[in-house]
Amino acid sequence: MQEGLLVIADIGGYTRYLSGVELEHSHDILADLLAAVSARLESGLVLAKLEGDAVFCAGHTDTLVEDLTECYRVFANRQRTIVLSTSCACDACRRIPELTLKFVAHHGSFVEHEVAGHTELVGPDVIVVHRMLKNDVTLRTGIGAYAFLSGACVESLGLDRGGMLPHTEHYEDIGELPGFVLDMEQRLRGLDHVRLTDEHALLVYSAEVPASPQRIWHAMTDAQEQMRWRVGATAVETDREPGVGAKTHCVHGSMAIDQEIVAWHPESYYSYAESNPIGRCLCTVEVEPGAQGGGRVTWRIALAGGRAQRLFYRLAGSRMRNALQANFDSFASYMRDDPGRAAGP
Repeated sequence: MQEGLLVIADIGGYTRYLSGVELEHSHDILADLLAAVSARLESGLVLAKLEGDAVFCAGHTDTLVEDLTECYRVFANRQRTIVLSTSCACDACRRIPELTLKFVAHHGSFVEHEVAGHTELVGPDVIVVHRMLKNDVTLRTGIGAYAFLSGACVESLGLDRGGMLPHTEHYEDIGELPGFVLDMEQRLRGLDHVRLTDEHALLVYSAEVPASPQRIWHAMTDAQEQMRWRVGATAVETDREPGVGAKTHCVHGSMAIDQEIVAWHPESYYSYAESNPIGRCLCTVEVEPGAQGGGRVTWRIALAGGRAQRLFYRLAGSRMRNALQANFDSFASYMRDDPGRAAGP
């Protein structure tokens, strides 16, 4: 007997989408989108089963809401990429934007059962989370892309109910199932305005340097320039031009740090989610004119990995602080040693 989260990501509208579209292309598109969703969910949970147009996962994570939001972002980005990169005019390709993604999540008990050489999760709570896929969320709220979290799920994670819509479903074999709904599109739009303040940051580093805000911005966001000031960096790789959704892979010997930009406001501020040895963090880099004619750079960091990460930080936080301080000092020195290029990149 095990206990934990039971999560299903379901590609909504797929049955309707299949009507009248080319079977070969439609299944290729589904496989592509399911692979993207599965890969993101498996960063925090364990894949239990692929179920047609859905991904069923189980396990433990303190960052479920953040993980679901990031998974939805990955789905939306991949969906948009497929649309922009195809020149096919068939109905299957033309109607890709009709697809959406919804999540249901429950917390309960389950057992692993071997069936014909495959492991299946069974138990009353497994039935509950699958029943949750049949709901009136869209009908009653108008939200197409959502996460429906059972009350047991919300309670087990100690989630803040602010921003959640209370929602109750009734099932004949289960009875009343109270829960909460998150609007995933709204959460995705809100991320572009993520901007940590001193009040909400765990760590704040700030310095005035003899370089313009434009020069600071370029040195902070350009991969080649990052190699010149990041302490111990042996490689900095980006998947595309900086902007929302762009990812950076920074290698420090045997250690790698992955970042994804979640807010991008050029020459003002940008925010990114980072996965590093201490877990998931959220960071904001802000640039502004300095009092002495140069520019000021402020770097704010907050933990985003839940209770387990906060406990780990108490034990290993000094190493993280020392590494961040060393990098910030290196960047400030890099700017101070290069005042001749203060006018811009």
